[in-house]
Amino acid sequence: MKNRISVLILFLFFSAGLMAQKKMKKGQIVYKITEVKSKKAGTRMLEGMEMQLFFDDALHKLELNAMGGVFQMATISDLDKKTHVSLFNMMGKKVKVLADSLPKANSKKTYQITYNRDEVKTVAGYPCYQAVMTAPEGTTLTAYVTNKIKARHPYFVKLFAGLEGWPMQYTIDNNGMRMTFTAQSTDAKLDVSQVFQIPADYEEKSPEELKNMMGGFDFGF
Repeated sequence: MKNRISVLILFLFFSAGLMAQKKMKKGQIVYKITEVKSKKAGTRMLEGMEMQLFFDDALHKLELNAMGGVFQMATISDLDKKTHVSLFNMMGKKVKVLADSLPKANSKKTYQITYNRDEVKTVAGYPCYQAVMTAPEGTTLTAYVTNKIKARHPYFVKLFAGLEGWPMQYTIDNNGMRMTFTAQSTDAKLDVSQVFQIPADYEEKSPEELKNMMGGFDFGF
């Protein structure tokens, strides 16, 4: 009986090791805006908006769907070739903007980062710990990060400059507006090989032309 128990214990330890979470190096992460607080009219419409990240080594794509799909935006980045394309689909009007270089973090904008490793939660199946980032101008980012995801999309690199780990949930507090993005699911087995192709039916515009189309709104290119 003792031998059987010993074998069972060894089997359980071995099984636990097999089921240990591997680092996610490619696939899809689906985020959703789960909280919006602001005194500005119309901002509550953002709640529930979905954002999808696809990545495979140097290739990254970020998709954003707003207003029930009426407005769609995506960026496709190749970190090796240093190419960056932004795609906009506005009620069927499809526009692409080619950037001269990858977006980079502002080297003059330094965050004070505090890690609270005892403040933990599980987000989309990943154990995460808290990180609080405070910028000189007062913007605060509160993130729950994991070390089990290896992605490098320029949007996240720029927004979370200096942060260790990958944010599975993050809250932005800025000028009276509070917005929380929460990962809903991950899929490391998804075939993303076709996701990074630039559609042929998008008309190329310059950043200035896009700005004029959007009534002066600057997307930050």
